[in-house]
Amino acid sequence: MDDQNELTSLQNNSAPTLAGRLKLFLTIGISGLVADLWSKSYMFAELGLPHETIGVDWWVIEDFFGFQTAVNQGALFGMGQGGSSVFALFSVIAFIAILIWFIRGGAWNSLFLTICLGCITGGVLGNFYDRMGWWHGDEIHPDYAYGVRDFILFTYQDYVWPNFNIADCLLVCGAFLLLVYSFKYEDKDSPDKETVMPAADPENIAEDRDSQTV
Repeated sequence: MDDQNELTSLQNNSAPTLAGRLKLFLTIGISGLVADLWSKSYMFAELGLPHETIGVDWWVIEDFFGFQTAVNQGALFGMGQGGSSVFALFSVIAFIAILIWFIRGGAWNSLFLTICLGCITGGVLGNFYDRMGWWHGDEIHPDYAYGVRDFILFTYQDYVWPNFNIADCLLVCGAFLLLVYSFKYEDKDSPDKETVMPAADPENIAEDRDSQTV
């Protein structure tokens, strides 16, 4: 009896709790936010605003990977230029939706989902900070006002990938992990398939009838 009680206690202690998963979720999200904001501040302090530099001043791998400042007033990878206020609103809606899904929707029960949503939250908050204009003063040029700071650059021959930041990386990685999750757990969440009953053998039916008659 004591062994059974001990086993039950161990199972209860190892079961995930909302408080524990919420702590992990916040740790990932806040860590991503801090990494994003610090890296932006450092790179812009070192390299300056886009108009203050010519070309790429900091190559890590020549003509392939380097750092170059850019300010994006649109969405991910430069889409939707000039819509900073709209995308800031989307960020708020996305953050609220994530919290509802995580707490009320039971996403916290899955460690995989906890990590995914933590990454996405860090990315959403990092770019939201920039879109609110909290990184610059009133004297900023209108082309940079309420824009997202980008600094990571990839090029290959004549192709230049749009500059991005740590927050974008978190958003893309989190979204990719969610896609993997949707495929990985699709069968578990779908209704059980109908069980196909084997066809009855006429000979076995005849034998059962004979045995019952006897």
